[in-house]
Amino acid sequence: MRATYIYGAGDVRVIDVADPTISQPTDALVRVVSACICGSDLHPYHDLPATPEGTPIGHEFVGLVEDTGADVSMVRKGDLVIAPFAWSDGTCDFCREGLHTSCRHGGFWARDGIWRRPGRGSPGAAG
Repeated sequence: MRATYIYGAGDVRVIDVADPTISQPTDALVRVVSACICGSDLHPYHDLPATPEGTPIGHEFVGLVEDTGADVSMVRKGDLVIAPFAWSDGTCDFCREGLHTSCRHGGFWARDGIWRRPGRGSPGAAG
């Protein structure tokens, strides 16, 4: 698949990375069909120190669910989904109160093993 990585201030590249796989029963694989630039993407664009391995950048998108793990019940293959800067599972007390960015089982894109290169964590998405 193709992914956007930043290698330092002003150095953003679209590169080939391994296709993600389901690694946890709560994972969902989503094919991104449209993405945007968030204001928080501009901070590393202006001042990120150079790194030879780069890091994923971008975290808000619309996509189609391609596959889900066995424990995913809120979405299914073929669903159109919108992903804000954080992911959540929709099951914890915070999610039930509408506070999805405080999800006890969630996180933020490009952190916590989400959208990392092989060997650097799970590439799946939370269900």
